[in-house]
Amino acid sequence: MTATRMRRLRAALLLAFAALIAKLFVTGEVGKYMAPTLNPLTAATGVVLAGMGAVELLRRTDHRAGHAPEPAPDHTTDEALTYLLVIVPLALGLLVTPRTLGASALGGDHIVPLLLTFPAGPAPASSVSPPPDSRIEDVAQLVASLRRGDPTRGRRVYARGMVMRSDSLAAQEFALLRYSITHCAADARPVGLLVIASGDPGLPSGQWVEVEGVVSSQEREGSALVSINADRVVAIEEPADAYL
Repeated sequence: MTATRMRRLRAALLLAFAALIAKLFVTGEVGKYMAPTLNPLTAATGVVLAGMGAVELLRRTDHRAGHAPEPAPDHTTDEALTYLLVIVPLALGLLVTPRTLGASALGGDHIVPLLLTFPAGPAPASSVSPPPDSRIEDVAQLVASLRRGDPTRGRRVYARGMVMRSDSLAAQEFALLRYSITHCAADARPVGLLVIASGDPGLPSGQWVEVEGVVSSQEREGSALVSINADRVVAIEEPADAYL
């Protein structure tokens, strides 16, 4: 391959990767790969790649006067394999719609060890009902309240997540599953809540739902599970902010 063709190919790959990053931002799919805190860095990476591609495309191959370019050694096979390793994931990123991790990523039927638990010890006594405006909004706020040690039992909660069924749970019970990521989907960690509905909701594993109810505690296998006594379970589409 001539130097000019190599230069054009490198420019095309750099610009294609920049286009992939732009596509993820435009379609809102970047959140399926990266944590929102990394969006500025990801966008800057796309800008740098676009600049490098433009420079590579506009750069001319200059030779010193009176000197012919030396013939490049024949590494056609090695070059083809190298570019193939780059082009295949790039093409998949441009052509395939990404999906978030689902309930099937965990595998197995025994999911109780994956569910959130209250700290060991007696539940804090409280004779005062939580104020009406103390509703917990979604799983992230509930997890944050538990980490701070805030009282959560008896509070109204609204949460979204995926249904995860298991033979170890009753028919009216399921785990509400979300994944928490620090940097990207590769470091995703499951966060599960036990949901107790008034009856069998008849929803398959992997279905996204919206749950509203009251935070409670259920004893299972010697642990006090963070549970939701649900009075409303509604199937929904996968939200844009699927990860915590």
